[in-house]
Amino acid sequence: MTDPRRLEGGIIDLLPNIYMARMDVAPEVLEAFMSWYEHKHAPDLISVGFHSTHGYHCRVGSPFILNVYEIDSSEIFYSEAYNTKRTPESDPERPAILAGVTNRSNTVYRQVHTLGVEAPDRPWSEGVRSGAVTAPVVTSVRFDLEEGSSEGAVVDWFRDVEFPETASRAGFLAARLLNRTGRPHHANPWMSSWATLVEWEDEPSAVAAAGEADTLERLAGADLGVTDAAFHLAVRVLSVTTG
Repeated sequence: MTDPRRLEGGIIDLLPNIYMARMDVAPEVLEAFMSWYEHKHAPDLISVGFHSTHGYHCRVGSPFILNVYEIDSSEIFYSEAYNTKRTPESDPERPAILAGVTNRSNTVYRQVHTLGVEAPDRPWSEGVRSGAVTAPVVTSVRFDLEEGSSEGAVVDWFRDVEFPETASRAGFLAARLLNRTGRPHHANPWMSSWATLVEWEDEPSAVAAAGEADTLERLAGADLGVTDAAFHLAVRVLSVTTG
């Protein structure tokens, strides 16, 4: 059997957008929040066109919750089906659950460079799921750039330096460089214009390979004009997908 084709760089048009929702949840309502998310919210999102919903809890970094979704575009936020699911009539628990949620942000990113990600041969809208996020543990750095900084230099550094080094570590599965795209979510602010999503086999591998201080120090030392960088290491607690 031949090895699956791999994506090695450039703008990846056949992969879905990555949508990240970050938030804190009050400890006293976390159990209720997770039950609602698993049994109501995540299935609702799948039903209106989300390809996947992955719930991660941060071991390092904040906010505490990092939810990762795969969608075709941010236009789904403006669809009638999506907004109907957000109403109290469709989801009576939603207002009480969200009363315990703070520090929310919702950001959609296109995948501009990947390493170790299987290439789909056609768009996900046609039913393929090659290149999906599947890891039980992820690390992520989100950041912005100073005005006038070179976006091309950012892509080059991750392609030529950071991702190859990361891929040499035990437990590495895949890495994605993400750039914000589309329209902002109408209910919550979006966050940093750039992010990474690195997938790991397990938490010990991620901890050993991707320390917060070292990761942020490398990024700062690359002279890319990076500002407001923040690191997260998160463990998956639930996943609902199509296909």
